[in-house]
Amino acid sequence: MTHTPAISIVVRTCNRPRRLRECLHSLHQQTWRDFETVVVNDAGEEVEPLLPQELGTLPYRHIRNPENRGRTAGLNIGVEAARGAYIGFLDDDDVVYPDHLQTLMEAAWPDRRPVVYTDVLNVTYQPDPRTGEWMRDKEQLVYSFDFDAGNFLLANYIPIHCLAIRRDCFERVGPFDESLTTLEDWEFLIRLSRIYPFLHIPKITGEYRRRDDNSNIRESGAYPVNERVIKRRYRNERDALFDTIFKRTFQQQREIRQQGARIQALMQQIQQLQGQLAEARSRSLRPREETGPQRGEPPA
Repeated sequence: MTHTPAISIVVRTCNRPRRLRECLHSLHQQTWRDFETVVVNDAGEEVEPLLPQELGTLPYRHIRNPENRGRTAGLNIGVEAARGAYIGFLDDDDVVYPDHLQTLMEAAWPDRRPVVYTDVLNVTYQPDPRTGEWMRDKEQLVYSFDFDAGNFLLANYIPIHCLAIRRDCFERVGPFDESLTTLEDWEFLIRLSRIYPFLHIPKITGEYRRRDDNSNIRESGAYPVNERVIKRRYRNERDALFDTIFKRTFQQQREIRQQGARIQALMQQIQQLQGQLAEARSRSLRPREETGPQRGEPPA
């Protein structure tokens, strides 16, 4: 009987073997060992020999597309091939820390939660001017927000490799939209968040790495186009959300103005009391100053 791993990690890759090595090595270091890796090579250079070198005896599956089908198709191909009870993701230029899967699965497994997610650092790399090697330049915790389904209508605040998603959720929500060449994860999470609650684990368990080396120039150019598509698709819900935000903001501004008026009135009362106190103190000292020292008292 074939063992069903607790979680499958879908790794999409294309022509970045050196970075893929680092990615797979980070999976090999996981303290949670009940997982499989599904590598989807999107018609890039051959990487299959790297898999046993980096993953060792850990179970893995390798799928090589005969022709380039795009990054979104790579996710769907990996999900379809995955056998785990949960499914997670990791792109070939990112890494996770040794406790990543342990953190996710200990939160998800006991109650079979549908979706759990952690935090990742955004790490920017810049080339060393002398050697050309990529060096860590800046680290930021950009996203660390508790779950709010409405916020997905504004922007995506959960990087894809933070997530562990129960397998049956894909059957109900459907696949990633392959008409979107970028931001496919954002659109998918909008649909997913309509049906299932997410559990946020506020712990950094990996890195989203960015290098401005033109390796994703084709995808980056598609961001504005796909962003407009998604915003149009969910326009009615976005308008309703913005209307709610506007009303809430207007109400908060009105309450602030009312509180400001009350504070101003209190300050005026305090100033009046301070004036009355100063006048009373002045009157209490005046008779003593006018009559001089009393009998038996030494002169001042």
